[in-house]
Amino acid sequence: MAEGPFPPGHRVRARRYQMQRLGLGLAASAVEAGAVLAVLALAPRGGWPLPHAPVFISGMVYFALLALLREAVSFPLDYLAGYRLPRREGLSTETLGGWLLDRAKGMLLLLAIGGPAAGAFVAVMAARPQDWWWLAAGLGILLGGALTLIGPVVLAPLFFRFKPLEDPGLRERLEGLLARTGARVRGGVWEMDLSRKSRAANAALVGWGPSRRVVLTDTLLDSSPEEIEAVLAHEIAHHVGRHIPRLLLARAAALAAGLFLVQKVLEHPGWHAWAGIPPVPPGEPAAIAAAWLLLGLWGMLLAPATLAHARRLEYWCDAFAVRHTGSGEGMASALEKLCLKNLADPCPPRWVVALFHSHPPLGERIRRARRGGSA
Repeated sequence: MAEGPFPPGHRVRARRYQMQRLGLGLAASAVEAGAVLAVLALAPRGGWPLPHAPVFISGMVYFALLALLREAVSFPLDYLAGYRLPRREGLSTETLGGWLLDRAKGMLLLLAIGGPAAGAFVAVMAARPQDWWWLAAGLGILLGGALTLIGPVVLAPLFFRFKPLEDPGLRERLEGLLARTGARVRGGVWEMDLSRKSRAANAALVGWGPSRRVVLTDTLLDSSPEEIEAVLAHEIAHHVGRHIPRLLLARAAALAAGLFLVQKVLEHPGWHAWAGIPPVPPGEPAAIAAAWLLLGLWGMLLAPATLAHARRLEYWCDAFAVRHTGSGEGMASALEKLCLKNLADPCPPRWVVALFHSHPPLGERIRRARRGGSA
């Protein structure tokens, strides 16, 4: 197999690494689902684990126990995929203590945000047993929008340090690109200290409304100004194309449809007998586990279509970047460096792309960029 612009052996090494990560991730998901299913089947009903507490409190405690169990059963696989494997391949610079601290922070955030959300979920079910799904969907959509808004300025700094881009020449060049494309990114362009944890590089357009900002990892800043400009132009394209609101609306519709299906499944008289699971009356904390599993299955069914749509948006953003920077070479060169730094497979198997990738293969993106952004 020709290596093209990549060093000898890169594709073989990248394919092995990415497939190992995928296998470990799928195994962790299967183990987690098995643990949740076991709790749903074996834990008693009647408000367990706090049968005499308000349903909101019972739901919060049930969610916390479920989340801690999920963390415990998936931890060995997550350790291999998230720490050992990147360290072995020279991608991670994070210490074990740092990795464990990030895991602990993530769990505390999950409990702090997910616990009240789960409690509200079962409280709504108990209060409106016939039509709870649309109320729960509305609350979920509001929560998702709030997290999108505050994530870049409140949550992300818990894991990384951010500062405005310092290089005056590069900042002037990127601000010129923002003005040229008509992008109104109110939060500006920021640098994130990813090098403390990884040698990978990336950029992203994050946030919503006043919190929207472009974030460049410090590991990207050793690229040429042309390459960085091309990467930023791609991120600006998501803003100009209104991709964030479109994706939020799509997720809102998927959540509402998923919760409607959850209600129909829970109301069906034979589902629990078929599955060997005790019935889950409205407002029972066990509905959290049932919704966890059923929404996960719903997401799997939607994944091929949603990922295909996301890949089309990425192609559009690449073409936008080529048009507004004047050349595809900067984009192609930037993507080649990202492929090397992230140990990405430039030509992954088609079934992997279809089922798991929100971005097109880097090899195809590089080829299109050199053709001016067209297929």
